[in-house]
This record gives sequence, C-alpha cells and structure tokens, in this order.
Amino acid sequence: MTLPSALRMADLRFRHEHFGALAWSTTQPRRFFELPGAAAGVALLAREPLTPQYPGQAQTALADRFGVDASRWHTILGELHSAGVLTSTDAPAEPLTDARVHAVADEAEAARPRSPVLKPFWVHLQPFTVCNQKCLHCYCSGGPKADPFLLPLEQWHEIIRRLDDYGVPDVYITGGESLLLPGFFDLAADIIGRGLGFGVSTNATVLNAGRLERLRDLGVSPVQVSLDGGQAATHEMIRGAPGSWPKTLAGIRALGEFTEVVINTVVNRVNLGELEQVVQAGLGVGVRRFKFFPQKPVGRSNSAVTLDDATILTVLLPQCQRLAEVYAVEIETISPDQGCGSGSIGFAVDQRGDVYPCIFGVENRSLRAGNLLTDDLDTMWFGAAVWEQFRGETTTPCRRCEAPCPR
Repeated sequence: MTLPSALRMADLRFRHEHFGALAWSTTQPRRFFELPGAAAGVALLAREPLTPQYPGQAQTALADRFGVDASRWHTILGELHSAGVLTSTDAPAEPLTDARVHAVADEAEAARPRSPVLKPFWVHLQPFTVCNQKCLHCYCSGGPKADPFLLPLEQWHEIIRRLDDYGVPDVYITGGESLLLPGFFDLAADIIGRGLGFGVSTNATVLNAGRLERLRDLGVSPVQVSLDGGQAATHEMIRGAPGSWPKTLAGIRALGEFTEVVINTVVNRVNLGELEQVVQAGLGVGVRRFKFFPQKPVGRSNSAVTLDDATILTVLLPQCQRLAEVYAVEIETISPDQGCGSGSIGFAVDQRGDVYPCIFGVENRSLRAGNLLTDDLDTMWFGAAVWEQFRGETTTPCRRCEAPCPR
C-alpha cells in the first residue's frame, strides 16, 4: 500500500475497485494512484466488522494471501482511520476469520478479468430545470416554466451520500439556473462539506448580495458563466433573454472579486465567427479561461445551426488554438483523439434520480440505466447494457455522446 512520501495519509481518499483499488489526494493538484489487488483486499477487509484480537488462522491467512502480518495490519488500520476511510463509528463486531480473508481475496481475483472498467470519477446532478432564460440550445428544455425540484431535498442529500460512499470524487450540480433555488446552496454545502470536488454553472444574471455571499462562503472555485456571443445581440438572441448581456458581464465582474470565472460558450453556426469577440469581452472583465464546445443536437437545439464534423475539425479547433496563442489565454474544447468520459468514467442524474450516460441525453429515455434511489449503483454501473455504446470508439470528432442521442 505504498504511496508517494510527499503525501500524508490524511490527505488521501480511497475506494475499492473490482481489479484492485484507487487512492487520490484531496489537495491540489489532485493525483490518483492505483493500488494492487493485495492492498485493495486489505483495505476492503478493513471495512469488515473487526476486533483487536485475531484468531491465529486469520493471521496466517492475512500473511498468505496479502503479505500482511498482525502488526502491519494494525498500522494499516491506523492509516485508514487517519485518511477517513474508516471512522470511529466502525464498531468492532465479529472477529475476522480466515474464511473471510480468503473469500475477499477470491472475489477480487475472480473480478479482475471481468471488469477492467473503473468506478465513476464524476457525476452531473440535475435536480431541476427551471431557468430565467430560454436558450435555443438547451439540452433539457429548461426555462421559466420548467420544473423546480421534483424530488425532496432529503432525497438529493441521500443521492449525494450514496455517491460519496461509492467513492465518486467529483459531484457537479447543473440545471436550469442553479442560483435561482435556495436548495442548490444546501446541496452544494453538502457536497463541499464531504470533501468532494464541486463545480457550478450560471448565467450570472440572478446574482444578488445574498447569493454572492453564499458562493463566497462556500469557497466555490471556479464558477462557470455562460456567454454565448461576442456582442449583445447574438448572446441575447441565443439565450432568449433581452437585456441579459450587460447583466452577465456585471455578474462576471462581481464573481471575479472572490473566485476564478470560466466563460463557457456553446458554439454553433450563429456565434462561430464571434469567438474572438468573446475572448476580448472576457478579458475586459478579467477572465482568462474559456470553454468553446460545439452545440449538441439534443433538447431544444436546432440541428440546422449545429456544427458538422468538418467544421469542428477545420474551423473550430484551429480557431481555438489561434486565439489561445494570440491572447495568451486558456481555451478548452473538444479533443478528437479522446473521449469526454461520459458513460465510461462518469454519468448524469436527472431530476427524477434516473441515471444516464451523458447529461446531454437526459431527455432520451432509451438511454436510462436505472435510478439512484431504487437501484444498486454498482449493479447499474457494471451491468446496464446502455453503457456499451459509450465505452467503445465513436466516429464523431466531438465524442460527447450525441451519436446515440436522437437528432
């Protein structure tokens, strides 16, 4: 269970995988470490009911199967307590037996060739779709008349707890407009309080003193703000929100006083020619990080304005590279050689608690893998047939799940 000496056990989190185990640092920059089957087995056994004294057979079994004697076992338990893997509520019960040691080892060895897939690294939660704007490209058909919470807040806290217990490092909340609902801040506090990675997107037009104070108190960073044009007319037309351009820029300035802001632009044929103006507008309000991702042909999106593959490859990508170099800014966009991870290292949860491979596919019921409140997450993640079309190679350069979604 050797980890880099520069890391303290107290800075680590841990989860068991079917092939072994994974540990990661909670400090920035985060680093992930694969643990071999023996260390994974030891840590899994550490979650079993334990007593300070072990029968001689169990000691022999620990040494034979995992190379761990009784003295080393107690050291590992102490390290796992320090890392937060075990807590003081893990009260001793039945003694650990040699049969249980061998059963855990057999299970890990049998699962290794069966499941090379890791547990998820991130989850997008969509507890609501209500929004003060009505964007032309909205993947969930959100708007002023859309749904607020369909599930009680208590059930969303339960979902967050289950994801944390399963070992998901990052949990993000999306909408709708997140900052409209007080319940968003309760959920955000729960996620952040658990030490999980967190992020939020907003159109920045609903910021008031109270919401700004809560974001500041939570320490949310960065905050992603939507800016869908390089000039007021384009941005306001795409977002269906007259007068929103100056409010968005003012909101970015207010957020920039205490956190880093990332501008997100959903790129289509209407605003493709304004990306340089978006960068210039962002620089004018102190932003140096941008996301330029193509519009998806889902939800309310008009397929007539979405970019085709050739335009993505020959226009969007070179434009992003040029603007990053000219203005010395960071621009994130698609990578034709890499998948985004939807369905393979992460998934989405809609406002009913239903699980989907990709947040852009939550309106396509054929992509539903199950429900986090009623179904076992491990069974869903490793057993649902829907993941197969997301865990192989795709032919689109975007590779962000629009291929299996209805056009």
